[in-house]
Amino acid sequence: MISSIIAAHHGLLNLWVVIALGIVGTYVSDCFYFFLGRKKGKDWLLKNQKIKDKASIVDRKIEKYPLLIFITYRFMYGFRTITPLVIGTSNTKTITFLFYSGLSTAIWAATYCTIGYMFGELIKSKLSHIEHIEKYIVGFMVLTGIVIIVINRLKKHNKSVLLQKETGEIPVK
Repeated sequence: MISSIIAAHHGLLNLWVVIALGIVGTYVSDCFYFFLGRKKGKDWLLKNQKIKDKASIVDRKIEKYPLLIFITYRFMYGFRTITPLVIGTSNTKTITFLFYSGLSTAIWAATYCTIGYMFGELIKSKLSHIEHIEKYIVGFMVLTGIVIIVINRLKKHNKSVLLQKETGEIPVK
């Protein structure tokens, strides 16, 4: 969201469209996870220990500070998806969740738009002398992504070859 707002600040995207899409996308995502929690949340949480651990943290926090959690969970890295799902498994009324999710989304959007705008100003005023190297930065990022993909595929390939050797499917030379 911040990078989209920075791009809008530089005239590459329409700021109001970026904000609207961010709000709608975030709200729809929250609603999806909340209703998923209502339908299948408890079964799903019981199957995955890592998520179950996070869910128990969220459960305890919701019991202790419900309003604070409803408003701030969007800002807590690692809990943005699990929190609406856990809230969906709770006794929280749907209308309560929908209201506070909307309020939280508005606060989040305002905060991130402000941060993005400030970074856009910083980039424009302080880093304008390096605008010509943008294509090198993008190229580096693409190259880095390709290298990571190749390394991951080689690791998977090597693991499968080792597994095949251990099971005797490929003769060892």
